[in-house]
Amino acid sequence: MKSILFRILVCALLAFTAVVPAFAKAKKKASPAPTPHPTLISSVSGNTMTVTDDKNAKTITVTQFTEVTLNGQKATFADLKPGMRVELVLSSPTQASRITANSK
Repeated sequence: MKSILFRILVCALLAFTAVVPAFAKAKKKASPAPTPHPTLISSVSGNTMTVTDDKNAKTITVTQFTEVTLNGQKATFADLKPGMRVELVLSSPTQASRITANSK
């Protein structure tokens, strides 16, 4: 009887040592997040503005429903000026639903 229990225990230990490494998670060093290039307002006219980053310029239109925030406060599209940093949420490729701007 002791021999059977010993064999079961040995088999269980062998199975356990074979299975545990498969579930162990390897720790990876976190790579630093890439620094995003700032998007700046180049011009503001009527209901459009042109924004640029390092490589591209894009003209964005706004509607009466576009939410505008400047320095954390609710603002209007007319408050936006060239040189401000912006983050955009687009409702279509050229239309903004939300604009978050920060002055220099």
